Amino acid sequence: MKTKLLVAVVISVIVTSCTTKPKFLFLNASQLKPLGIELNEKGVFYKNENPDWKQDHQKYSCLAFSCTNNNYLSSSHFDVTDTLKVTSGVDSIIINMSLTKNNFYPLLIGNTSGIKSMDENLPAELKLLPVAICMAETKLPARQDTVVIWLKPTESLRKSLPEGINMDDYLTINR
Repeated sequence: MKTKLLVAVVISVIVTSCTTKPKFLFLNASQLKPLGIELNEKGVFYKNENPDWKQDHQKYSCLAFSCTNNNYLSSSHFDVTDTLKVTSGVDSIIINMSLTKNNFYPLLIGNTSGIKSMDENLPAELKLLPVAICMAETKLPARQDTVVIWLKPTESLRKSLPEGINMDDYLTINR
């Protein structure tokens, strides 16, 4: 009887541990590049024009953001026809970046503790893909934290992920 109980407990633990969803999808610099996210020795940079911005009910067609040594997160929404101005070295990096045209894009940016920015009253039931970026990979001395970017899941995003990664394993309801 004790053996059967022990076997049942062990099986229960194994099944539970095998079905637990990972909290974040950790990607390195080369895996982030197809998503339009660039890491270098100055930080993390992103610049995208959403081709579906009108049907997604977005106010602007473009989003850019950076995470650097001196700035935890700086984001900017703009239209493709806007003239971006350089007020810092980070701005010049963003301006010189190619504009990706992905229909997936960050809806929230934050950290592993659950603090999020850019929250635009998203529906509570909306599922997002939380992609974690280890800032230590940028080699910035003041950034050893992890930034999490919650992306709108689309079929294009699924195809842009590294081979062997199932997006559905990481989708999280926005709360």
